[in-house]
Amino acid sequence: MNIVQETGYLFVRGLKQSLRPTAALLPSLIMPAFFLLVFTQGFASVGSQLAGGSYLVFYAPVAILQAIFFSSGDAGIDMVVDITSGYFDKLLIAPIHHVSIVVGKLFGVAVRAAVQAAIVMVILLLIGVHFATGPAGMLLILLLGALFGMAWSGIGITIALLTKNQRTTQSSFILFFPFTFITTAQLPLNQLHGWYRTLVELNPVTNVLEAIRTLATSGWHWDIISRGFWTALIVGVITVGMALLSFRRVVR
Repeated sequence: MNIVQETGYLFVRGLKQSLRPTAALLPSLIMPAFFLLVFTQGFASVGSQLAGGSYLVFYAPVAILQAIFFSSGDAGIDMVVDITSGYFDKLLIAPIHHVSIVVGKLFGVAVRAAVQAAIVMVILLLIGVHFATGPAGMLLILLLGALFGMAWSGIGITIALLTKNQRTTQSSFILFFPFTFITTAQLPLNQLHGWYRTLVELNPVTNVLEAIRTLATSGWHWDIISRGFWTALIVGVITVGMALLSFRRVVR
């Protein structure tokens, strides 16, 4: 069995693991829906001041991003489960390329992130959100979601490999809040000021969110779209690199 076949097998296995039990998928769909409901109602009066004239349209891309965050955040937990159950040790002594263990997991995360983003996009369509770039733009959003999902999952996988502790790995979920909300999630950049605006501009997730928002609500502004993809790629190189280095430390 070559490395491609090994990665494919572990990808399918990882994807099945992340989709079971089915009830475990509900929070990653319910939470974006909850935030969508709360913020669109709380900031409804602001909508008239925004492009598109609707806060629902402005906030809809945030719901997509949150679905990606929630779905990819479970990757570290899945890795800890493999470690504590002994399955990870079995993979290490199996006659396979060790790198396929991490890469297969990452591909599984990418697919799950894209699927859950797609579900949220369907919900948004049903409640009246129009995607400015049509089906092509929606596919690009899914591609960006898959790429960023892998990038974000690298953090959880790294913590899982270094600590081998489920509670510690699960606590990494707290990173979701600053990286999601210290962005242009609530208001556009031109309405933010002071130190908060500075943090928003420094937060790489802002670029990813703005790329999704542009594809969803504005149109084909390639400078913003490409910036989002480049940001996701660079973050992915860093976080996946950390995960692979942590993995090498474990297998020594």
